[in-house]
Amino acid sequence: MARSRRTELAAVTLGVLGLAAAAAATTTAPRLVFARHGERVAERGLEALRAEVAPEAVRVLEPYEAREAGFVAMPFAAVLDAVYGEGWRREEEILFTCSDGYQPTVPVQRVLDHRAWLAFERENQSFTIRKRESGELKTVELGPFYLVWENLLDAKVRQEADYGWPYQLVGVDLIRTRDRFPGMIPSVDVSSPARAGFRAFRVHCSKCHKVNGEGGGIGPELVASASPLAYRDPDYLRAWIEDPARIRPNTRMPALNPALPDRARTVDEILAYLEAMRNGR
Repeated sequence: MARSRRTELAAVTLGVLGLAAAAAATTTAPRLVFARHGERVAERGLEALRAEVAPEAVRVLEPYEAREAGFVAMPFAAVLDAVYGEGWRREEEILFTCSDGYQPTVPVQRVLDHRAWLAFERENQSFTIRKRESGELKTVELGPFYLVWENLLDAKVRQEADYGWPYQLVGVDLIRTRDRFPGMIPSVDVSSPARAGFRAFRVHCSKCHKVNGEGGGIGPELVASASPLAYRDPDYLRAWIEDPARIRPNTRMPALNPALPDRARTVDEILAYLEAMRNGR
C-alpha cells in the first residue's frame, strides 16, 4: 500500500474511532459505531439494536472474575447480520475499539465457529466486574457494551481466558490485517518463530501495544526508539511477559494467559517477532 493510502486510511479510521468515542461520551443511551475497512457504515443505539435482535439471558464463566455470571445480551452474529448483512461473514477480522483505547481483534471465523453475545446488562447487579488492575481489585464499568462468549460448554474458548472479551465497547470495524496494520506485518523472509510470534502478538499484545505506530493505545510502542527492547535484556523481557506483577506489583499489564499451551515457547516467539521488527524485518 502506498504511503499516501496508508495515511488516508489511518485518518479515516481515526475519524470513525473519534465518532465512536464521542457517541459514547455525549449521549446517555449506549451507542456503537460500525465500520468496514475504516469507513463508517452505521451507528446504533441500544434500543435500535434491541428492535432488530431479540436479547436473551446468557450465562458464562466470566474470565476477569473467574466465576459464573449472567448477562442480558444479543447474539453477536445476529447483530452483525442486522448491520452489515451476511457480507461480514466473508471478511477477515473484526477490530473492536473501547473507550479507553483498548483495541483487540478477533478473526471473523471465531465468531462463526463459537457463540458470542453483545451484552448490555448484568443479571442481579450493576453492569460492572471486579477486576485486578495495577495491583488493586477495582470495580470496572462494562458499558456501553461488553462482548461475552459461550465458554461453559466450549472448552477451547474457556482455555483462551479473556481473549476477545472487550468491554466499554464503542466501535466495531471489519478489517483486513494487511490494510489496517501494514507496519505490524513482518517480511516474508523472517524466521518461523518470528512468524509464529506475529500471530501470538496479534492475539495477546496488539490490543494494548503498538508496533510501528499501529495497535492499541494503552501500553508503550514496542519497536520505536523508546521501545523497552532497546534497553532490556531478553531474560528480563521474558520474565516481564510471563508475569509482570512479580517485577512491578502495581503494573496494569496482565500476565500472559497461564492456561496457554506451550506458554514458554509463545513468549520466545513474541520476542523473536519483536526483535525481527526492530531490525527492519
